[in-house]
Amino acid sequence: MKILRELLGWIMPVVILGGAIWAFLAMGSQPPPVRKSVDRPPAAPVETASVEPETGGIDVVADGVVVPLREVTLAAEVAGRVLEKTAACKAGRFVKTGTVLFRIDPRDYELDVQRLDRELAQAGLMIEEVDEELVQNATSTELAQRQVELARREVKRLEGLKAGKIVTEAEHERAVRDELTATNAVTTLQGQRRVLAKRRNRLLEAQSLASTMLERARLDLDRTTVKAPADGVVVADTVEQDSYVAKGTPLVTLEDTAAAEVRTSLQMEEVARIWGGRKVSPPPADGGAAAPSAYDVPDTPATVVFRLGDRRYEWTGTLSRQEGRGLDEKTRTLPCRVLVKEPAGVRSVDRYGAVMPELPAEAPRSLLRGMFVEVRVHVESTRQLVSIPDEAQRPNGEVWVVRDGRLVILAPKPLESRGGRTIYESLASGLLPGDRVVTSQLSTVRDGMAVTDAGRGGREPVKTAAADDAGARKTP
Repeated sequence: MKILRELLGWIMPVVILGGAIWAFLAMGSQPPPVRKSVDRPPAAPVETASVEPETGGIDVVADGVVVPLREVTLAAEVAGRVLEKTAACKAGRFVKTGTVLFRIDPRDYELDVQRLDRELAQAGLMIEEVDEELVQNATSTELAQRQVELARREVKRLEGLKAGKIVTEAEHERAVRDELTATNAVTTLQGQRRVLAKRRNRLLEAQSLASTMLERARLDLDRTTVKAPADGVVVADTVEQDSYVAKGTPLVTLEDTAAAEVRTSLQMEEVARIWGGRKVSPPPADGGAAAPSAYDVPDTPATVVFRLGDRRYEWTGTLSRQEGRGLDEKTRTLPCRVLVKEPAGVRSVDRYGAVMPELPAEAPRSLLRGMFVEVRVHVESTRQLVSIPDEAQRPNGEVWVVRDGRLVILAPKPLESRGGRTIYESLASGLLPGDRVVTSQLSTVRDGMAVTDAGRGGREPVKTAAADDAGARKTP
């Protein structure tokens, strides 16, 4: 029995192995199943739209906040008590140019004007006195010169008579003394004339000084009335009536409303587009205009948009300058300013982009400080631009293009979306004018799949190289 079990232990594995080999050989000897040829699935029908060229440039869009063009702080230019603070000088009030805001007590300055008026009149009278003395001196000098001439003739006559012993020596000497006395009188009068001329010059300088001081006194008197230098809104008033103010004390702060600015920040890619769209003009032949600085931003037209509920309001502006020098360290953007020359030039735009003929009653009448707005800078592009319908761009950013009956999947970066169309750079996006983009939906999408344009007639599958190969295999 033991020997039989050992033989069975050796024989059974051999039998099992042999059965497996026989079964394998039996299966391999059967003929292969007949292969059936299956037609390729038909091309998927799609709806397409054309890729159109764009010539109107693009808009660089950024957020901004309205800031005043300038704030003017009016200070007291003279000291004194505030005699009157007008009703217009209250925070939030709008004032016109020349509106009186404060009146400082003018009595001290009126007295100064009166005193200097009298001093000026007195200086004029003193000059007139000197002029009279000069006239009298001229007359006296003329008479003295005549006396000198007479004395000289007398001396000459007595000299001849003295030689003939007709007159005595004493008479001749007396005539000589008279001549010297007359000559001395002329010299004295001439000296007086020079002194009077110098005194007159000194009085003229005193008169000029009095006139200057009078002008200064009148200016101080005029400064006792503080007026608005420009149209604006009172931001802060820090002094009340009956307060004493020293020279230089701040009285009121005005915000100039003649123009406004919008502070915004642009990405460097957006700034590069603005630089690329600027128009380079040749330098003037006469050299009159200064060359643009390396830090100047080209004046670029812009639109300021403010949204209030479902309404949109717009202002015309200009990207005028960069704020500061360089990029913001935190945001890595370039701070810029948009100048709006007419803050009250608001226009209402409907949902379709058309300007409404009249402003709604709830519309803002002007740009207000602190408004959060949207800035749209209009840039002329030097590169070719194309646009497609918004529905042709997929939620994941892909654009499906039909070329030679095949679907080409692109992932371009859009520049702007406006008027129901999305704009791209043709070279950077790979979209060419005349291309057809898919606007309908597809359940399963793969790059290179066969498609047919349903809008262009026919749902026949596009004949491809793979289909040609399959047809050749079917031909006997």
